[in-house]
Amino acid sequence: MRLSILAAALAVTTAFATTSASAQAVKGPKVSWRIATFGSPRTGLTHIETLRTYVEEQTGGNFSITIGYGTLGEPREFLDLLKVGAVQGATVQPSLSGSRLALYSVRDLPFLPLSDPDVQRKVHEAVHAYPPVAKEFAAWNAMPFMSSLLPQYELMGTNAKPAELADIAGMRIRALGGAGDALDRLGASSVNMPASEVYVALDRGLLDGVAFPYYAHVSFRSYELGKWMTTNLALGTTAFPVTLSQSAWDELPPQYQTLLNQAREVAYAAQKKAIQDDDAKSLAKIKGAGVELVQFAERDLEAFRAAGGKPVWDEWIAEREAEGLPGRDTFEFVMSEVEKARQ
Repeated sequence: MRLSILAAALAVTTAFATTSASAQAVKGPKVSWRIATFGSPRTGLTHIETLRTYVEEQTGGNFSITIGYGTLGEPREFLDLLKVGAVQGATVQPSLSGSRLALYSVRDLPFLPLSDPDVQRKVHEAVHAYPPVAKEFAAWNAMPFMSSLLPQYELMGTNAKPAELADIAGMRIRALGGAGDALDRLGASSVNMPASEVYVALDRGLLDGVAFPYYAHVSFRSYELGKWMTTNLALGTTAFPVTLSQSAWDELPPQYQTLLNQAREVAYAAQKKAIQDDDAKSLAKIKGAGVELVQFAERDLEAFRAAGGKPVWDEWIAEREAEGLPGRDTFEFVMSEVEKARQ
């Protein structure tokens, strides 16, 4: 998996830079960054590998980036690590950050109309620049740098295949944020845990199922234990931005800031291509492992969206407003940006 990710990142980087790269290498001082993430190299982290490859090539290794796959801290600690300057970047998840990113967790709500990666990017970048959200990150010396463009989440289970959505009641399912809230309304019990802990929890019977995109079911090996997987639930996705240390960014020379902004465009292209290419491969691998594919009737899906969509949105808004936060304004901002992005 690591070789395929690096190959994809390098291919896109090379295509972008071949005509102008070595002759126009960026001059600058020696700078070493550390970016914290978890798990192992996988499709959903193609963008970080691409950022690293691009900046190191363009600076002749003067600007180097070390990616810590589970070696620089736990996901729940990433904001703290950014605040104290222990790392210069991290893949932050609001669902694992408690109340520290209360408004940014709007991105975790279920059934948001963000299945198109181009629409998703535009909306996410607008949210990153939205002042109340930017203020939340700033409190932790953090700045969201780019989205991960994750695809829709589907359920995989280790118990008997559900004939209808009502059969999910009573299951213990790892599902973050609003997706978990939506499943709770079906009578399931959602569990909030880092993806890297899921395999052991499934193996020990602590979980009955997990919500992941196709590629993550392969990356985190849930397909090895699963008996069935949904293909048309489309729960939504979770926020997983590459987040940088504001102070580390401010300390970069201007040419390195410009270089990172250029690298971001290359990384977005690599990420989008890697996820699109991997979806079909992952689905084939899951089917090849004997996992039975489940499609629910449209009437069941409509009932689920009615129970687990707007009511969860409204509850999220009410909770933020009760905390004195602009929950309604934030949600309405997101939906207005969706409409703009679709035009």
